[in-house]
Amino acid sequence: MDKSVDAVVLGGGPGGYVSAIRLAQLGNKVILVEQGEIGGTCTNRGCIPTKALIHVSRLVKEVRHGERMGIKAPGVEVDFHKIQAWNRSVVGRLRKGVEYLLKANGVEVVKGTASFESANTVAVQPQNDRIRAKVVIIATGSRPSDLPVLRVDSKRILSSDDVFLLGALPRDMVIVGGGVIGVEMATAFASLGTNLTIVEIMEQILPGFSAEVIAPVNDALRRLGVGTRLKTKVVETKYAGDGVQLRLETGESLGADYVLVSVGRRPNTDGLNLQSTSVTLDQRGFIRVNNRLETSARGVFAVGDVTGLPYLAHRAMDQGYYAAEIASGVIDMLPPMHTPSVVYSDPEIAVVGMDEQEAARRGIETISGKFPFIACGRSLTMGRTDGFVKLIGDRSNGELLGAQMVGPGVSELIGECAVALTASLTLKEIAEGVHPHPTLSEAVVEAAKIALGRPVHYSSKGA
Repeated sequence: MDKSVDAVVLGGGPGGYVSAIRLAQLGNKVILVEQGEIGGTCTNRGCIPTKALIHVSRLVKEVRHGERMGIKAPGVEVDFHKIQAWNRSVVGRLRKGVEYLLKANGVEVVKGTASFESANTVAVQPQNDRIRAKVVIIATGSRPSDLPVLRVDSKRILSSDDVFLLGALPRDMVIVGGGVIGVEMATAFASLGTNLTIVEIMEQILPGFSAEVIAPVNDALRRLGVGTRLKTKVVETKYAGDGVQLRLETGESLGADYVLVSVGRRPNTDGLNLQSTSVTLDQRGFIRVNNRLETSARGVFAVGDVTGLPYLAHRAMDQGYYAAEIASGVIDMLPPMHTPSVVYSDPEIAVVGMDEQEAARRGIETISGKFPFIACGRSLTMGRTDGFVKLIGDRSNGELLGAQMVGPGVSELIGECAVALTASLTLKEIAEGVHPHPTLSEAVVEAAKIALGRPVHYSSKGA
């Protein structure tokens, strides 16, 4: 069947469904093509189920360590089957919400696999539909990568997608790759009782984050009994009984029930028949876009993971929203985006904007203020005093350049700093903001005051 519409969106994940909804709101007739479940990786196999699992694991850890607060709950049991069932119910509810929003906004959803016939014509199989559109937005996302010596088989060697299909809590697990996903999974499973080891080729877990913010997370993982093998890689993999045996470059052997491979992601561009268009890819196969999120083919846009790092759902959503506005002529180009990054470890890590090293590379002289949570009344009431909030500003004019945080609930605080960056607020303006007491958010104001040399609730002079 041939159809003609104003816009077709390929992929129903965060970037795709937001694009489709905004396009429809702007008066376009829109078709969204999705071969799997609406919501994409984020809703079905990524952000949402991972954070639901982490929340459960955090509750278990808090109860087990509650005796210092007067809570005695010996023998806390974990029913992993029920955890997985609850997790699926959360995913299902959110997915239905997205499906409702698409329907409410008049977006037609077509289930199938899309490929280009030309820059403005898309074929959808197996129904053999042909869709012509003035605008095409590619939002097909990415999928987990593996290694030549460690191929994912979804049996004992798992990707992050496979974790949510496990029927029982693993007794032992090795995670190969100590990036964001690896550390989040290690935090969750170790808190639930799995014996866990992380193997990372770099000299620290969470490569790309500063040693300063990683230190409290390292300490927390050690307390959970998580082992780390740094600056090494897997050189051999074999099945051994009901588990997997790994041999490391150092010569050490590690055995486990399961191995989770967490070594990055690759774009879902194969199968799109991009050679029938003038869309160009980079060396790793990600789609190149300009400051309009437009590809080298006029009228064809791309958003989210398929355009490369960082692989963040909120980045995909923002790109999807603005791509729809650009394609509809509302704005000319992508506005400046200050995108936070969060690691949902325990304690959490959250960063946005520049750190001091990046500022120095750009020739900017900085001032900074660092407020430790041990000086925060709210964190004391929670029994969670690990971590800090650090703000970095431009010494010449006081404008906020970035924020680095590690501690309880910092995923909820970093958005405030992202808004401050977008509004070009100064440290003085942040310091003058009134925050409720006692809250963790006071740490943001206190860090700004420290940067300005006006500390009230913290002194570095000691007793």
